Amino acid sequence: MSLGLSTFLFRSIVFYLSNEVPLENVFTQYTPLLVYYLSFGILFQKLKVRQILDNPFNAFLSIWACDSISNVIEVSTRQIWRVVDFSTILSKIMLVGAIRTSIILFIYYLIRYLLIKFQKSERDKYYHESIMFISKLKTELFFLKKSRDNIEDMVAYVHHYYEVTEDEKLKTPFLKIAKDIHEIKKDYLRVIAGMDTIFHSDTNIKYMTNKDILNIVADNALKLIKSKDKNIALSVHYDQIFLTNDFYSIISILNNLTINSIDSIESFGEIDIEMTFKDEEIEITVVDTGEGIPEDKMEVIFKSGYTTKYDAETGKMSTGLGLSHVHNIVTESFNGVIKVESKIKKGTKMIIDIPKETLMRGGETDDNNLYSR
Repeated sequence: MSLGLSTFLFRSIVFYLSNEVPLENVFTQYTPLLVYYLSFGILFQKLKVRQILDNPFNAFLSIWACDSISNVIEVSTRQIWRVVDFSTILSKIMLVGAIRTSIILFIYYLIRYLLIKFQKSERDKYYHESIMFISKLKTELFFLKKSRDNIEDMVAYVHHYYEVTEDEKLKTPFLKIAKDIHEIKKDYLRVIAGMDTIFHSDTNIKYMTNKDILNIVADNALKLIKSKDKNIALSVHYDQIFLTNDFYSIISILNNLTINSIDSIESFGEIDIEMTFKDEEIEITVVDTGEGIPEDKMEVIFKSGYTTKYDAETGKMSTGLGLSHVHNIVTESFNGVIKVESKIKKGTKMIIDIPKETLMRGGETDDNNLYSR
């Protein structure tokens, strides 16, 4: 109704300023317009149109009624039936009202559909990026825990030599070293405890399907391919859909292997990621058509610190934690096996076999926790 009143005042003022006519004539001419908007607003509220927009048929009838009845009231105010047959005017009002209502509802439902689609796309993008970020943090947490174990061994080692050393001059340095390492260990434990709390806090995503895992990895890989300006065809395959609650680790594994494959391809190539059932295991393969791995390096590629990647600008080498991380997660967390097949200038195939009961544990109990349906 406020819009109708504003429209009435605006048109009246413009007409009055642009034409030399008495003010009462201006209001007389535009009063039927005000009557139309006021009638439409009252009917719109009484019929509660906003509450029935989810029902297209009822919404159509209600808006059609608002439009048609308001036009009839406006026509009555103008007394047009004195020059035109009222039944003719009424039929035209009903027809035009139906057409106008159809157009309005079509535009409304189209905009609502596009808005919902956009919101879903943004939500999916947010979840993808969040999951990729958390999977990277999981990688760091894995190595923090590994370092914690190493630190504990080191404390025990130094303390042992402190106990067996009889030279008092050596006891003091050993004791200081043990105390300093112990303080470092406490810092590690605080960080690990904090990260564990975050990962084990309540979340809407408890489990994820292998299909969603592959889509997230593929989406991240395509963005990386585009950023590196390479022409690489990426494909993903699976033969069955299953649930897992270890999706962060699987995403981290696949992300590492896919990044290696992208880096191994100079300009053009293909990458294929598969997740298939094989007897009592689930086999994950990442195949690329990259440069391949030299045969004499096959035995050391999973060693921590080994890398063939260097920054082109700084010359600084990579940490080499990617494949060692993959190997440790596969063997220690999943009790699985990782193998590699490679030929120079032909490509590389990474093969991971994980027992079904290990990967699918807990994933068959709660359908409400699916990432996507």
